[in-house]
Amino acid sequence: MGNKSRGNDMSTPALRAQWVAEADHSVYLEGLTISTAHKVNADQYIAGEISADELVKLTRSRYGLE
Repeated sequence: MGNKSRGNDMSTPALRAQWVAEADHSVYLEGLTISTAHKVNADQYIAGEISADELVKLTRSRYGLE
């Protein structure tokens, strides 16, 4: 089997970056902007330093939604 990733394996940095880019584009289409703090957290997610759940928790906390 090796270390090859499957096409649907969202644990790879490239795929996480794709998801972040799609989310960022959605925000842009709504006429909103992305904070520097969120960009830092998104980069941590892309690098695999934090999970998607942690990214959501940090974002919600930043805006008083937790």
